[in-house]
Amino acid sequence: MLLPIRSRVLHYIAVTGVSTVDSVMEGLKEEYGTERQFTQPNFVEHMLSLKENGLIDEISYDLDENNQLQIEYNINEEGINTINKYLPKKWHLEKAR
Repeated sequence: MLLPIRSRVLHYIAVTGVSTVDSVMEGLKEEYGTERQFTQPNFVEHMLSLKENGLIDEISYDLDENNQLQIEYNINEEGINTINKYLPKKWHLEKAR
């Protein structure tokens, strides 16, 4: 059973550490790649929503080789607490990376 994609994005960032939209999409491609919602604009929206809800923090930003903005995010304590409160027990985490 798959988690809702936004929850899985939050968990992925918690497990892998500093992440960009592209790195999260690459990491979740095997699980969610066939889903209709698996698009870059949707992942940008997921990560912006997680940031605005105080679950992840913007760490840095820069332009990539194609002059596209790349923002790096990392989870914070509130994000870890949210995972441990709302996700099934098998997804729980001990602390932020």
